[in-house]
Amino acid sequence: MEEDYMATSRNGHELKDMYNPETNTLDIRSNGLYPSNVLSNLCSNGFRFDGMVCGSMEGFLQSLKRKEPDKQRQICSMRGGNARKMSVTSWQTDQIVWWKGQAIDRQSDDYRQLIRRAYQAMFEQSERFRTALMQTRGITLIHTSGEENPFKTILTPSEFCSILTEMRDRYDRRDKTQELVEKSVCRKRLVYLHGFGSSAASGTVKALRELLSDVDVVAPDIPVDPAEALPFLRGLCMNVVPDVVVGTSMGGMYAQQMHGYRRICVNPAFEMSRKSTVLTVGTHEYFNLRKDGTAHFEITPEIIHHHAEMEAHQFDGITDEDRKMVWGLFADNDQQVNCEPLFLQHYNQVVHFSGGHRLDEHVIKDVLVPLIRKLIMANE
Repeated sequence: MEEDYMATSRNGHELKDMYNPETNTLDIRSNGLYPSNVLSNLCSNGFRFDGMVCGSMEGFLQSLKRKEPDKQRQICSMRGGNARKMSVTSWQTDQIVWWKGQAIDRQSDDYRQLIRRAYQAMFEQSERFRTALMQTRGITLIHTSGEENPFKTILTPSEFCSILTEMRDRYDRRDKTQELVEKSVCRKRLVYLHGFGSSAASGTVKALRELLSDVDVVAPDIPVDPAEALPFLRGLCMNVVPDVVVGTSMGGMYAQQMHGYRRICVNPAFEMSRKSTVLTVGTHEYFNLRKDGTAHFEITPEIIHHHAEMEAHQFDGITDEDRKMVWGLFADNDQQVNCEPLFLQHYNQVVHFSGGHRLDEHVIKDVLVPLIRKLIMANE
């Protein structure tokens, strides 16, 4: 179960207020009240970095101490508390750490750049971490526990707070500049989320770009594991700030969870874990090559379990405002998915069209695109 980081207690112990109004400082601690606890490396702010799954920043940092690729991958995927238990000191002898088979001097610029890139990836992909960090604008970040000798620790408190502060302030400046630029640019933005086994090179993406030549269509390759995909997509939307999010099939399931944006869920597959004929353990082939040239992907029992976990909470936190921003498009002859009854339990804006589960050019041109234009105009 996902931990409630907004809570005031954990396991019967009261969390501490780490903000000092006299010095205007926030001490980043895992046992602190929000946002202090979320900024801790022990917080389970999952992200994907250089093709590796990172269950937490602590997992990434501890994995750097291991040369063996399999061991590094295992530790990197761990949540904070479990990852910390895997700490070793053998790297201190020669000050060499490892990342994906490459030896890196702990005291080098290459190492510092690697750490900064990892934090940037977490910032972009973890909405929870990003929101918590940006709420500290104007506050001095400190970390009063930990080793300050860089030869004895993978990251000193000073290095840690410096990275977070620089990232926060840089984004704050960019945010203000980008807002001014966007006001002077007329082009609208659409994020398209593909279905299971598909990619950003699907025929639907090509058709949307042709029919909406005045709109920037952003189409990512969605990670296979929903534990990676959901934070990745939320981070993407945070950066792109789309006028509309469109998702088909499995992509419709993800689109519904992009709160705060106008969304169109086309034949959404809200119950992927129950699609035993589709979501099966083994190696599958993509309908279209991914951007990195990958042609196949693997489904594991863990991935199916992650789908089930996400599905159990996919409708959490829906507000009255959300209900005004979500549309469902349902085919009258969809032989693969029938999630309209589940959709109607939470939303009431539905459009029916003649066709099947897969969209054809007629439906895209005569049904989907007009609705997209309607929502874009409503967003002006």
